Amino acid sequence: MVYWAHVIGSFLMRYVPVEIAYRLAAGLTPLALQLFARGYFDRATSNMRQVLGPHVDPREARRLTQAAFANYARYMVDLVRLPHLNPRDILQTIRIEGWEHVDSAFAAGRGVVFATGHIGNWDLAGAAFVANGHPVNALVETLRPARWNERVQRTRTAVGVKAIPIESGLRDMLSALRKREVLAVLVDRPVPDGVPVTFFGRTTRVPGGAATLALRTGSPVVPAALVRDPHGPGFVAHIGPPIIGGQGDDATIVMQRIMNWLEGIIRRYPDQWFMFRHMWPPITSSS
Repeated sequence: MVYWAHVIGSFLMRYVPVEIAYRLAAGLTPLALQLFARGYFDRATSNMRQVLGPHVDPREARRLTQAAFANYARYMVDLVRLPHLNPRDILQTIRIEGWEHVDSAFAAGRGVVFATGHIGNWDLAGAAFVANGHPVNALVETLRPARWNERVQRTRTAVGVKAIPIESGLRDMLSALRKREVLAVLVDRPVPDGVPVTFFGRTTRVPGGAATLALRTGSPVVPAALVRDPHGPGFVAHIGPPIIGGQGDDATIVMQRIMNWLEGIIRRYPDQWFMFRHMWPPITSSS
């Protein structure tokens, strides 16, 4: 379904102004949820309740989850548009808060690991760093079906982002950091064999690769998120201070610091967090 939505969206974007495309995409979201994505909606609502806290009104959790899916639809519109934007167009749409942390990280003379989450528009963030003159390598999941994966990776390549598959890209990751480039990683992916972290008050497991690579190479980790500006057109890039592993630190300690920062961003923009899998293990009676 997502593949064909992207194909149709690519066709429509040739003829439809972007604001109309946003409204169409967001307006069709409730119908698409009912017909094709009920399970995704239920999982996302469960995640939203954890984010909002134990006393949240269930109706508010559902409302924000619906808003998250509408924002995800807008993200898909932006993904279609991305290859057609020039660097100037990209940078003019973004207000950056914390660029001094990028300069500080690169001043160390090493590559930089950028840690972000499934929030806002991570693909536009990568394109913005390329537009600012920093080569970007993105650690990516292989999507299904294969033709959807090919289409998305082609979009990323078109804006100068090199995609490195999670399954087989260790050598390329190390090479990127040794060449003093950016390695961008989505860190909020729940995995059963990941490192344990506390996230919104509950333990979950996330990939430790960003922290492991940073510790191995001495590269700083810069937490960052690019979100849609809720107060006007365009986007806001939030960039946090570099996280540098100290003596005795391991991947779990570094990942916890990253997730703490990301939690703060998600609290500010819960309707832009696109986590449609179970982020936390189910609560059992023994829990």
